[in-house]
Amino acid sequence: MPYTVNKTDSTESPNQYTVQDSVLNTQTDISFIGKGYAGYGEVVAENFLHLLENFSSATQPTKPTKGQLWYDSSSQKLHIFTGTSFQPVGGATFTVTPPASPNAGDMWVNSTTQQLYFNNGVDDILVGPPTSTESGFIFETVSSSIDESKNITKLNNNNVLIGTISDSEFIPKIDIAGFPTIKKGITLSTDASLNAKIHGTATNAERLEGIPASTFFKITGGSITGKTTIKNDEGMVIGADDDFKITVETTGDVNIINDTNNGDLRFRIKDGGIPTTVMTIDGATSRVGIGTITPGTALQVVGTVSATALTGQLTGNVISPSIRVASGGGIAFDGSIEDSNLTTIVALEPTSSNTITLPNRSGTVITSGDSGTISGTMLKSKITLTIKDSAGSDLVILYAAGANS
Repeated sequence: MPYTVNKTDSTESPNQYTVQDSVLNTQTDISFIGKGYAGYGEVVAENFLHLLENFSSATQPTKPTKGQLWYDSSSQKLHIFTGTSFQPVGGATFTVTPPASPNAGDMWVNSTTQQLYFNNGVDDILVGPPTSTESGFIFETVSSSIDESKNITKLNNNNVLIGTISDSEFIPKIDIAGFPTIKKGITLSTDASLNAKIHGTATNAERLEGIPASTFFKITGGSITGKTTIKNDEGMVIGADDDFKITVETTGDVNIINDTNNGDLRFRIKDGGIPTTVMTIDGATSRVGIGTITPGTALQVVGTVSATALTGQLTGNVISPSIRVASGGGIAFDGSIEDSNLTTIVALEPTSSNTITLPNRSGTVITSGDSGTISGTMLKSKITLTIKDSAGSDLVILYAAGANS
């Protein structure tokens, strides 16, 4: 007649096993003997032996029951079956990969990195630093160049020192490759082959080199308060193609440069709200225009020019409908000999507007202080001049050049 073997926990599935007559039930790692089964003595003895040795083997039992013990003969650790996997009892698992289906509180040690983890019911959480120097944080005490003991934390990865953490700045007494100076805070290796940097997104720095960040000018723009100093002769460069430059020569000369081929240099203001170009230096013609952006001469001024003095010679033609010399001034002429002698035309204060018309003739103008001959070409027309006495009689008759005398 068959009999039933019930589990302690009736909620388990399956929670019982049925053993038929004259058969050996092998649904678990312990065999159940059916009524009338021949050779039952050996089976009973082996069942007890398996329980005594906790199924000692290098491989786990193939038909475990929740709560069953197994002694791993390869790792020499006792394990218990949780219903899904065997977990170590009384110690952490030492494996390359995390244990399958761990329970909350289970611990394991990564045999490669030598890091300890515990399971929080969902994930494996790193507990502490590694026990080797290959990767992770290492706490050390080193001597400074003045024989002071300094506590530092080293950050290693794959046995390469990436950075240090220190509460003070000092120079190590024994050279640490990539760290000629240990800075206060976090110091990254200066080894060029590592190119160690901090990557990611950071909040704005309050200070840079001890200077408030608010005093710096961003490359994308912003306001500058106070004096801006460029301490080199290369000066300032503006433009996507480095077109506009302000530089200083070693002699002290200052250059304002438009480096674009044939590019103009313009000076603009806002006159009554209207953008106005006051002066233009034409890059294609090397001409200067004031009041015009297309100068036709070396210097073209569209407007009135005022000056306290003009020096130098006028070598070209002066083309103007009139020339005015004001405030009692005059026009001075110099001859071919370089001396102090000048001929000056001065206009006395007029009582009315006067006009002096030069005839369409060539010749010499004779003044009261001169002597010489008056030719006909000097006079506008050939006429006579008569000087009479009080009675009206002719005293002297003066004939113009070319007239009968």
